[in-house]
Amino acid sequence: MARPQTDHEATAELLLATAEQLIRERGPVSPSVTEIANACGMSQSNVYRFFPNKEALFEAFAERWFRELNEMMENVVESDLPPREKLYQFFAQRFVVKRARYEEDPDYFFACMALGDEHRDVVMSYVDLADHYMATILAEAISDGEFPGMTIDGLMSPINLMLAPFCDPKLIPQYEHSATIENLRIAINTLFNGLSAKSVEKPEAAGTPLKLAS
Repeated sequence: MARPQTDHEATAELLLATAEQLIRERGPVSPSVTEIANACGMSQSNVYRFFPNKEALFEAFAERWFRELNEMMENVVESDLPPREKLYQFFAQRFVVKRARYEEDPDYFFACMALGDEHRDVVMSYVDLADHYMATILAEAISDGEFPGMTIDGLMSPINLMLAPFCDPKLIPQYEHSATIENLRIAINTLFNGLSAKSVEKPEAAGTPLKLAS
């Protein structure tokens, strides 16, 4: 059962919901504190009781956007699922939510992406958290004997690259038909079955020089 909100929390949520509505109406133009205050029928100084500046308001807006996704990641990491299933659920659950948000209102979705680009440091903190959770899952997999001969650092880059259509929200329109839950399952199985020390052996180690087409 959700904890009841205090008056302070309820008002802060109202301000964030109002900022969301303004963005939905106007696109990727970050609303000013004055505009949000006017839309809520309060003074600008009253808004500062909840958010000391505009950057703090955006940070709270970003936290609101990522909250459900972070809870999903945390729940998957703490579950008793085997690492292969954990990695699948880690991407699948968030992908379903992102896809639904995009389909509900594409204009608002990409307005949020544009605002995220303006506040990259804030967004990157959540990207780093996702990498931390994924590294935890990969550590479990390695401990269970998966990915022999490989390290967590050696796995992170190829996995993020191969699964980008399922985690990078900006790629959703491009892979709208091919990025499916079924294909994600295939990709995860391919990663676990194929990413081993032998399968990723460097060309020179295998005795085959790398040649570039002219």
